[in-house]
Amino acid sequence: MGIPVPHTVHINADGTTRNQRLFGQNVRDVLAASTVVLHTGDRLTPGPDTPVWSGMEIEVVRAVPIEVRIGGQRRQVHLAAKTVGEALRALRVSLESADRVYPSLGAALTPAMRVTVERRQWHAWVESRPVPFTSQVVNDAALFKGNETVRSAGRPGLQQRTVKVLYADDRPAMMVPGPWAVTVPPAPKVVAVGTRATIASRGAFAGREYMVFEATAYYPGPNNFGGGVGPRTAIGMIAGRGVVAVDPSVIPLGTHLYIEGYGYAVAGDTGGNIRGRRVDLCYNTYDEAIRFGRQQVRVFILDSH
Repeated sequence: MGIPVPHTVHINADGTTRNQRLFGQNVRDVLAASTVVLHTGDRLTPGPDTPVWSGMEIEVVRAVPIEVRIGGQRRQVHLAAKTVGEALRALRVSLESADRVYPSLGAALTPAMRVTVERRQWHAWVESRPVPFTSQVVNDAALFKGNETVRSAGRPGLQQRTVKVLYADDRPAMMVPGPWAVTVPPAPKVVAVGTRATIASRGAFAGREYMVFEATAYYPGPNNFGGGVGPRTAIGMIAGRGVVAVDPSVIPLGTHLYIEGYGYAVAGDTGGNIRGRRVDLCYNTYDEAIRFGRQQVRVFILDSH
C-alpha cells in the first residue's frame, strides 16, 4: 500500500480562495479536511466524488434565501447561485424577448435579494373613424338657372390606425398609436346648379332672360313675419318699394330687374330664408306687404353684374 500524498487545491468559498495542501482521494475527502463547511443547499463544483489532483479548483456556492416575483406572483426560495441569471435558470424560469429582469441577469446574488421578472407582451388592435365627405357644386347647362339637383348624395370614408400597447404583468405600461391612414376614401356630395337661361320671346322684354320665382313681401318695420327689418339693406340702400331681397348665388346684388305684378326693382338685399328661386319684395307699408302675400312671378333680368 502506497504512502498518501497531499494535493495542493484551491478552494473558492465565501468570497475568498484558500490554497491548501490536503490529503484525500476525492473532493469530499479534501473538503472534509479543510476548514470549509458545507450547508444544506450549497453547490459544490466539481461533485463530491470527483478524484482529486494537484492544482484542482473547488468552488462552493452558498445557498441563500431570496424572494422571487414572477409575473406578479411572489415566492420565497433558498438556492445556490452566483448571479440572478443562474438563480432563474435553477428555477427553470424561461424568459421572452420583451421580459424585463430586475436586478439584471448578471447581478451577483445576495441574501434576502428581491428578484423581479416582469412579463411583458405587446397587444395591438385597429381603431377606425369616419372621414367626412366634401360637397362639390358643378354647373349644369341642362338645368334652368335657380334650379339645382343632387347628383351624388356623398359617402363618408374610413380611416384606420393600429394601436400597440405594451402590457407589463397584465397592466398597460405604454401605448404606441400608429398614424391614421385612409382605407376607404370618401365620395363627395355633388350638387348640379343650373346655368341655362330662359329667354322671353315676346312682350316688352322679348330677348331678356327671365326666371320664375316664388315671391313674398316685407316692409321696413317691426311687424314682419320673423322679426323687424331695419331701414338699410345688405348693400347699404334705403329699404323701400323697388328694393328686393334675393339669393346672390342666383341673382347678383345690384342687378336691375322687372318683376311681374311689382315693377322695376334692384336686387339690393338678402335674407336668411331667401335661397334659390326666392325673392322678397319690399313695400312701403305693412298692409301692402300683407295684400301681396305669396305668389309665383316672372323676374326679368335687365342687366347683369
